[in-house]
Amino acid sequence: MPALWSQDTFVQKAGGSEIIGQMWAFDDKKGRPCCLIPEATALFQEQCATLLARRQERLLFYVARCYRYERPQAGRYREFWQLGFECLSRDTQRALERSQVIASGFLDSLGLRYELDDAARRGLSYYLDGRGFEMRCRELGAQQQVAGGGAYREGAGFGIGAERVLLALSAQGLA
Repeated sequence: MPALWSQDTFVQKAGGSEIIGQMWAFDDKKGRPCCLIPEATALFQEQCATLLARRQERLLFYVARCYRYERPQAGRYREFWQLGFECLSRDTQRALERSQVIASGFLDSLGLRYELDDAARRGLSYYLDGRGFEMRCRELGAQQQVAGGGAYREGAGFGIGAERVLLALSAQGLA
């Protein structure tokens, strides 16, 4: 995944979310607005037509180094690793169900105990109706979310915060 990308992608895809205010944004040498990527799903959405060419569905897994200008705290850093999965598909309901199963399977494989909220309100405008899902570990206190995702027009997917998963594993005595 690229670390540097056009600001326009995140402004268009993330809408008025808090991510816009947390971007490490600047102009490149030609004066074009760019930023360090604050999350990865918007990049896949921008390339969706190309990635789905002559296919009904495409499954993508990625690891991305992301950056957000926010107050550092336990499990929430200015630079972090996002593990992600995108199911690009014309059948968003199937893609959403598949995403939840894969996210659950991954956390289960680690032995992590978590709660699934499949009606969570997500702060990113690209999620259909602002709804999505989150997986939380109570042991993490105020920053409980270890995974989050949802359906969007071109499919569904989720992101997992690697640092939060490590904290959750440690808090549950698994690391």
